[in-house]
Amino acid sequence: MSVFGTPPVDLGADSDLLGDLIEVWEQKRPRNIRRSVYYDGEATLKDFGISLPPQMRGIGAALGWVGKGVHAVTDRSRFEGFVSSGDSDDPFDLQSLMWDNRFKIEFPAATVSSAVHGCSFITVTEGDTASGEPDVLMLARAAEDSAAIWDKRKRALKAFLSVVEVDDSGKPSEMVMYTPGSVYSMVKTGNKWVVDERVNRLGVVSVAPLVHKFELRRPLGHSRITRAAMYYADAALRTVVRAEVSAEFYSAPEYYLFGADVSSFIGDDKWTALMGRIKALDVEDGDDKPDLHRFTGASPQPHTDQLRMWASQFADDQDLEVKFADSSNPSSADAIFAAKETLITTTRDANELWGHGAVEAMQMAVRLRGKLDAVPDEMKSLSAQFTDPAIVSPSARADAFSKLSANIDGFGASEVGMEYAGLTREQIIRFQAEQRRVQALQLVQGLGVAAGSALNDPAMGSGVAGEVSDDRSAQG
Repeated sequence: MSVFGTPPVDLGADSDLLGDLIEVWEQKRPRNIRRSVYYDGEATLKDFGISLPPQMRGIGAALGWVGKGVHAVTDRSRFEGFVSSGDSDDPFDLQSLMWDNRFKIEFPAATVSSAVHGCSFITVTEGDTASGEPDVLMLARAAEDSAAIWDKRKRALKAFLSVVEVDDSGKPSEMVMYTPGSVYSMVKTGNKWVVDERVNRLGVVSVAPLVHKFELRRPLGHSRITRAAMYYADAALRTVVRAEVSAEFYSAPEYYLFGADVSSFIGDDKWTALMGRIKALDVEDGDDKPDLHRFTGASPQPHTDQLRMWASQFADDQDLEVKFADSSNPSSADAIFAAKETLITTTRDANELWGHGAVEAMQMAVRLRGKLDAVPDEMKSLSAQFTDPAIVSPSARADAFSKLSANIDGFGASEVGMEYAGLTREQIIRFQAEQRRVQALQLVQGLGVAAGSALNDPAMGSGVAGEVSDDRSAQG
């Protein structure tokens, strides 16, 4: 049941759609928040209540495995820019759109949110230039603050809701709803909602989803934080805390006194007695003189082995490197590459889906800025460019580049070749600009040398002088 019961705002024909979006938001938000907690490493200890003393249950143990699993993909995903097959480098001035909206800063953050929750979104609307916003405003939105409904037939969003603010009770107090025909801005003032409706000139929901692991039954993707990963993190955290308890026992040897008064050594509860440094046993028969014995505690090694087991399970689920689970012995180069191969493939698949969303957002922005009815043909070949996730050594890359340049004409000077050599998009642009400056300088210098040679040529000089002399003679 929705916290509202009924849609809080009357939007006419779109009221039912608003109610569906709010219901989706309420259903998905707890799971999205849960994954955010695991990603931040703030998941609390889930104790079984068996082996941990009450004094140790409040220990602030933390584990950063889940965040490392997410960044294993997102850190390899390096967005470079947009490229197209057209002759012009930037015919639609995408650089200004990216600059105005801090796209290269916020897009990587949006991909991290996509990996955490399964998807994130980029909204595209007209900006309020009077308040300092760009003419086209592009904002990244996390899934925990959003709700979307997918239209399978159109392969696009049917509607989208952005929850901008919530009140103290967790109910939305400011929302923006996107439909193919309108964009509704809703702000709650007191007990009343104020609605501002704007016509959507694009005719489609002006929101581009950034999907992680697209599937037909899950068109808005899967989170990289799987249920198995969360369970392994919980189990490993319990093992860490149990190891802490075991270490306390191991670092404090136990002593037993035979023949002493037991009541003199037992505390208020069983854990006080268990953690006591001296154990007492009252002996009725025999010598009354107390006999002291020392017993060594159990080794924490079983907990270390169990933690390594959970680390191996987590690494297998997240396609992490072998050294994550066992760094005792260095792996060979082939073993390291084999461990990264699945992760590289996963990153490439993620880049393709995230790049598709980035291109879709840019196409909407260009249409909105230019008041275009459809996507221009030249923009249909637009694609997002990422660095190669297969990180290789500089020497190996240089060797491969030199061999290709020697066997393929023009490969070394082409953008494709420079990308293969490992140069970033900014480095390629700077290199090409420097080449143009050098060529222009050489052309100017060449023209100057040619002009100077012509003036200093004796043959040309005598010929001109003779002609002038002859002309004057004829006139005389």
